[in-house]
Amino acid sequence: MEDVRSRYKRIFDNGSDTDRMVFFSDAVFAIAMTLLVIDLAVPEDRHGTAGEVLLNLWPNFLAYVLSFTIIAINWLGHYRRFRVIKTHDSRLMLLNLTLLFFVALLPFPTSLLSSYSGEAPAVVLYAFVVGLLSALQWAMWEYSYRKGFVDPSVDDGLFRWVRLNQLVVPVVFWTSIPIAIFWDGGIAMWSWFALFPLNIIVGSLSRRY
Repeated sequence: MEDVRSRYKRIFDNGSDTDRMVFFSDAVFAIAMTLLVIDLAVPEDRHGTAGEVLLNLWPNFLAYVLSFTIIAINWLGHYRRFRVIKTHDSRLMLLNLTLLFFVALLPFPTSLLSSYSGEAPAVVLYAFVVGLLSALQWAMWEYSYRKGFVDPSVDDGLFRWVRLNQLVVPVVFWTSIPIAIFWDGGIAMWSWFALFPLNIIVGSLSRRY
């Protein structure tokens, strides 16, 4: 006979859909994106011209645009994958909550980066969190497919293609961490632009494969 713990896990841990996970995740993504704008505040002392204020705020605006784009890309990937992830268990829920923890945290390293642009601790923290977002999305996709939660229309080739493309961001951002620590934080930030050509290259190669 099935014991109580086994029945609890079977009834309460496993779900036949992912609707509530998706709705909750959407809310966290939206709140995190909204919190990013807090750093774009006009100084209250009103010294200098409007042009000087805008010039002084450009690092904040750049950090805002960067982080908004990163959260938007992560939300879009999350939305697309959960169109084919049909069921879940407690481990997938835990992975999703861990992802949302770092999504909600991103406004802090963004603020630190805008205030201390180019300084190694700020660059390292930011690069670590951004890379971790994509790594967690990779882990959720890998786990969901291995457990059979993904719609049968996703075959092995499509699964591998999505998985491979998710590794580009962690590689670029985590590679910048030793550059910031042992060389220069500003150069490490410039290295993030390698994301664009690398995405094109990996996408092209993976489609051929």
